[in-house]
Amino acid sequence: MNYLDKFQSRFIGVMQWDDCNALFDTLISNPADDWYLYDTTAVLPVATINAERLVAQLKSIKFIIETQHQERYCGIVYVDDLKNPNFVKIFHPNNLGKTCGSSEHPPIPQWLLSKIQPLDVVRKFDQPPEKQGFISKFLKL
Repeated sequence: MNYLDKFQSRFIGVMQWDDCNALFDTLISNPADDWYLYDTTAVLPVATINAERLVAQLKSIKFIIETQHQERYCGIVYVDDLKNPNFVKIFHPNNLGKTCGSSEHPPIPQWLLSKIQPLDVVRKFDQPPEKQGFISKFLKL
């Protein structure tokens, strides 16, 4: 399965904080050099991240989630397999889009952790610029 197919395939939503912590603990306690960490706000990675940097980045992402996502549930982390993860999508708490998830152009996860070399999902799936009418250009509606 190629990267885009995997990106669009079925994922398990990590709803409980205990499950989210367990997933991060699994990833942090078993670091490997075969992961790609793609921050979709940065340059597309062309090589895997080394285990030491992976652990540091995962700890940083976990801190952001814990401090900026003040909800009773997690709901912003998705994984292909909880016990044996190979692809993880993590949304930034401050970029969740419409809360119902039924948006025509849902937000793109900020962090994509995979064992497959990533492709540019921002270019492929990012929301097109909103068309503005004549009046809204001036009124900033």
